[in-house]
Amino acid sequence: KNAKRRAVIASALALPLFLIEMLPMMMRKLMEWWHAVMPMQIMRLISFVLASVVQFGPGRVFYKAGVASVRAGSPDMNALVMIGTTAAYGYSVVATFIPQVLPAGTVHVYYETSAVIIALVLVGKYLEASSKGQASSAMRKLLGLQAKMARIERGGEVLEVESNAVIPGDVVLVRPGERIPVDGVVRSGSSYIDESM
Repeated sequence: KNAKRRAVIASALALPLFLIEMLPMMMRKLMEWWHAVMPMQIMRLISFVLASVVQFGPGRVFYKAGVASVRAGSPDMNALVMIGTTAAYGYSVVATFIPQVLPAGTVHVYYETSAVIIALVLVGKYLEASSKGQASSAMRKLLGLQAKMARIERGGEVLEVESNAVIPGDVVLVRPGERIPVDGVVRSGSSYIDESM
């Protein structure tokens, strides 16, 4: 649930950033209209707010896990996402608020880059968590198919015992349609059995 919530929030905030930055580049007329309607600094401030929420809201998980992995001396994907998105976000903050410190012609913002990377990785983590959950559920269902009791022949009499109480050398009796409680070799007889397990 947490993975889904983070992925949805990050995606919902990254999409407008992506559209603000990318659509005008694909359509020249739209870019001209957009810059006439929306001053560049206002657009950067709006992008800053959206990207900040993604970076330090849903993206906070990368800082927690990334810092921990760097401290442990084994940086992982979380550290990579943390460093990459922080670089894009940090450069954009400088370009937005103190552009005079940057060389001429290099004042660009990359808020959409940091937000989209975080959103995509969080969507991937959600899909991974979801598939793990489904696999765990399938394993639990599969284990539920295991026969709990076994009918065995010991010392000339038939006993009903728990499956884990069957020992090597026991003769297990299985009726038609029943599940096989333990691994073994068919010594005699033929029938139909439930092979789902």
